Amino acid sequence: MVRSMYAAIAGLKTHQSKMDVIGNNISNCNTYGYKTSRATFQEALYTTSSHASGGTDSFGGRNASQVGYGCSLATVDKNFEGSTPAATGRPNDVMIIGEGFFLVGNKLPTGVTGVNPVKGATADGGGTGEQLDITSLQLTRVGAFTVDEDGYIVDRNGYVVYGFGYGDDVTYPLLEGTTVEDKNLVPLKVPEVESDGTGNGGLEGAEDGEVPAVTISIDDYGNVSAAMPNGEVFSLGVIAVANVPNTGGLEMDNGSYYNIRNNTGTVRAYVPGDGNTGTLKASCLEMANVDVANEFAEMITTQRGFQANTRIITVTDQMLEELVNMKR
Repeated sequence: MVRSMYAAIAGLKTHQSKMDVIGNNISNCNTYGYKTSRATFQEALYTTSSHASGGTDSFGGRNASQVGYGCSLATVDKNFEGSTPAATGRPNDVMIIGEGFFLVGNKLPTGVTGVNPVKGATADGGGTGEQLDITSLQLTRVGAFTVDEDGYIVDRNGYVVYGFGYGDDVTYPLLEGTTVEDKNLVPLKVPEVESDGTGNGGLEGAEDGEVPAVTISIDDYGNVSAAMPNGEVFSLGVIAVANVPNTGGLEMDNGSYYNIRNNTGTVRAYVPGDGNTGTLKASCLEMANVDVANEFAEMITTQRGFQANTRIITVTDQMLEELVNMKR
């Protein structure tokens, strides 16, 4: 008889877990780049009273007799369906229209020249030197970028933004025909000015190696531009967008970041629009894809399921009470 009690307790715990997921979805209904989650249930273990058996010359076959012990949480799945743009009016905000993720992380360690844009490949990219694997970076859908005091393009939490640059020996203004190196991901950075004001958008009287305060802008093709002190506008590179074959294999981290894990497939970074990645939309951020009406409907059914399981516990307790009271 008490098996019903344990089944109801399992149901209570599972419905509470689903309510936790629903609460997190509703809590993040106004969080930029948030992707909604869903909880799915599965049947828990069974006890078998009798196994199925085949028929004989004298008797027919018998079906199995089993009693279950409630349900358990099967999966918590992320829904990576795209959402609508929220216009911000800031030229350094950008969102992805379609599939893909921005790549952010720490600055490169000494002696490392970049990150290989293909998961699992750490060989040098065209003779540029040692590279890290792309799994060393984190993924995000939130393109709220700015420039720090050292000239790095960073996100709102201070992680540098990775993209395709023009190589170590580049000089500004860019020579005609200069293209980005698409086999090496590097932190995008504002070039240092020269003290005589002649090169790299220099500023008269500046110290050599000084990084000027600039305003950046990002276009729909991922090109990052900076207006230098002498009025010239320089292209700093192209923001990379990562294609993830199995987005369900990503693991959430704090602050709207995702970590690349083994079940994601071969993650590759591309110029926006290539490799089945989406294009970009400047001066916008992506709204959360939470359907509040659907979440409230799920909340009602979850509440009723929880309530039904409490009734099982109540009724089982009454039956046990009757059993105890048989002898008075």
